[in-house]
Amino acid sequence: MKQQQRFIVALVVSAAVLILWNYVFPPAKPLQPNVNANANANANAQPSTTSSPQPTSQPTTRAKPAQAVQASAPTAEPNPQRKLRIVTPLYEATLDTHGAVATSWIITRNKNTGREIYAANSTRSNPEPLELIPPPPAGVALDQLFRPLQIVTDEPTVDALLSGRNFRVSGPNAESGDETINVPSGSQQIDFVIHDDATALDATKRITFFADRYSTEVELKILRNNQPLPQARLAIGPSIGDQGIEHHTFYTVAPEGVAVVDGKAERFPAEPIHRNAGGWFSSPRPEGADLQKVGGSVSWAGVGDTYFGMIAVPPKPVSGLEYRTVAYEHKTNDKPEQRFLITGLLPVPTDGAKIEIYVGPKDHRLLDQASKEIAKAGGAQVDLGEAINYGFLAWMRRALAVPILFSINALQKTTGSYGVAIILFTIFIYSLFFPLKWQSSRKMKKAQKYAPRMKELQEKLKGMKQSDPRMKELQMEQLRLMKEANPLGGCLPLLIQMPFLFALYSAITISIDFRQASFLWIPDLSGPEPYFLSFLRVLPILFAGSMIVLQLLTPQPSADPLQRKMMAVGMPLFMLYILWSAPAGLLLYWLVGNIVGFVQQMLINRLTKTDEEAPPPDEKGAKKKSAKKLKPAEA
Repeated sequence: MKQQQRFIVALVVSAAVLILWNYVFPPAKPLQPNVNANANANANAQPSTTSSPQPTSQPTTRAKPAQAVQASAPTAEPNPQRKLRIVTPLYEATLDTHGAVATSWIITRNKNTGREIYAANSTRSNPEPLELIPPPPAGVALDQLFRPLQIVTDEPTVDALLSGRNFRVSGPNAESGDETINVPSGSQQIDFVIHDDATALDATKRITFFADRYSTEVELKILRNNQPLPQARLAIGPSIGDQGIEHHTFYTVAPEGVAVVDGKAERFPAEPIHRNAGGWFSSPRPEGADLQKVGGSVSWAGVGDTYFGMIAVPPKPVSGLEYRTVAYEHKTNDKPEQRFLITGLLPVPTDGAKIEIYVGPKDHRLLDQASKEIAKAGGAQVDLGEAINYGFLAWMRRALAVPILFSINALQKTTGSYGVAIILFTIFIYSLFFPLKWQSSRKMKKAQKYAPRMKELQEKLKGMKQSDPRMKELQMEQLRLMKEANPLGGCLPLLIQMPFLFALYSAITISIDFRQASFLWIPDLSGPEPYFLSFLRVLPILFAGSMIVLQLLTPQPSADPLQRKMMAVGMPLFMLYILWSAPAGLLLYWLVGNIVGFVQQMLINRLTKTDEEAPPPDEKGAKKKSAKKLKPAEA
C-alpha cells in the first residue's frame, strides 16, 4: 500500500512540475525600447529619413541601424527613391534604393516539388504570402532597427551616407519610378551605386539573382580616395522566418542566430540571456541585453527559424561577428507574445569579392545543393546543413533523418500522398522491430510472473543476518530470477526505436516537402492539426486513446493491477499534454504505430501463451533438488 501511495504521489508531482513550469519560471519581460529614441523618431520622422541623437566622435562605436546616424550637413538628394521588385520562379524580393536594402522577401514555390507554399496563418480559402522579413513593429523606434543587406561601419558619417541616401540603379531598364524585374531563367545583375564628393566615397553594391536557386551573390566595393574601406559589416536579418506564425512554441522555434565558429556550429538565442558550456540558461549576456559578440573565426553566419533562414558566406573566414537584439510585443488574437528581432552583423570584404547569400528553406537537400554551388563557383567549402537545428543528439538524428526523408519521399512519389507515405513507412519500421517487440514482451511477462517471488525473496533477505547460511542460497535464487526475467531486458529493445521517432520528428520539421502537405482533413502535416469544434484535436485524442489500449494489453514488469492501470492512464495523459500541439505528421506516425503495435501484441500474446504455464526456474530447481535428496532414502 505504501508503494502505491508513493507511486501516486510521484506521478502527481511529476505532472504538476511539467504543467506549472511556465508559471514557476515565467519568461523574461520584454526589453523596454529607448523612450527618448521613440520620442525623437516620432517627432522628427520624415518619409525617407529619421532624426536621431548626434553621433559621438569616439574612435570605437557600436554599429547603428539605418536611421540611427545622420550626416553632419544635409545634401541635396540627386537620385529618386525607387522600389525594385525582383520576381523569380522561387521567390519575390523587393529592394529599396534608399540604403540599397531589402524590404520584402517572399518565398512562393518549393523547389523540390514545384508546389506553391504560403505562410503558416494561411487557410485553403485565404492563402497568405510567405513573407520572411518582419515589418517594423509598432512601439519600437525606427533608429533601433536594421534592414537586410544594410552596410554598417564604425564611422557615423559613412553609415549616414550608406543608409540615408538613395542609390542610383544600373541594370534594369527604367531609371525612375518603381519597377518589376522578371527573372524567368538565367540570372539578373543589379548594381546600386553612390558617390559623395564631400567624403570622396564611392560605393557599389552588386546583387545577382538566379532563377533556379534560392541563393544570391552580393559584391561590395566601397572605396574612399580609391582605397577599399578597412571595415564594413553586412546586416543578416532581422529575424528571418515565417512571419505568419501566430505563436512560437517548442515545435515552431523563434528566429535565432546561427554561425559556424572555429569549425563548429553555434546557436545564439535572441533572448537577453546566454547559455553556459552545458547548454543551460544561466545569466544575462555580459555584453548587454541587445548585443552578443561572437569570438573566433566565422565561416558563415545567419538568422532563421525552424523552416527558413538567411545565411551569408564570406569568401574566407572572418572575425568580429555580432548579433543585435530588439525586443517588442507581438499582438495576436488571444494574447500578446514577447518577441525579439535579432540581426547578425557579419564583417565582409569591401574590395568586390563575392559574398554568397542564401535566403530560403532550411531543407537539407536544398542546403546541401547550395553548399555545392558555392564551392563550384570558387567560394568556401561549407556545410550549410548545419544551419538546421536537430536538437538533442544532433549527430544521430541527422544521420537517421536523411535516409528517413529519402524513404518517405520515395513512397510519396509512388502513392502521391505524404500522409500515405508516412503510414507505409510506419508499418515498415514497426515490422522491422517486431522481433525486438516479441523479445520485450516475453521478458516483461516473465518479470510480471516472477514479481511475487522476487518480492518474497527481498523480504526474507531484508531481515536475515550476514552469517545466516541460507542467505547465499536465497541470493543465488534471486540472481537466477533476475537473469531469467530482467525487466530491463524488455525495455532496452523498445528504446532502440526511440531514435527513429526523434529522427522522424526532425525530418518533419526540417523538410520543406511536408510543409502544407495535406492528408484527409489535415491541411498541413508539418504543423498542429486544426481545432475541431474550436477546442478539440482529433489526432492527439486518438493517439492517447490508442496508447491506453496498448498499455493495458502490453505486459508490465509489475504484477500490481493498480500500478498497471495508473501507468496505462497516467502516461498517455501526460503524452497528450506534451503532444497537443505537435506536428500532425508526427502524431500520424505514432497513432499508426500504436495500431500496428496493437495487432502485433495480440499476435505475441497468442504465441507466448504457453510460456505463462511454465513454472519459474527456482521451482524446477527446488523439485530437482528434493528429488535428489529422496533417492538415497528410497534406495
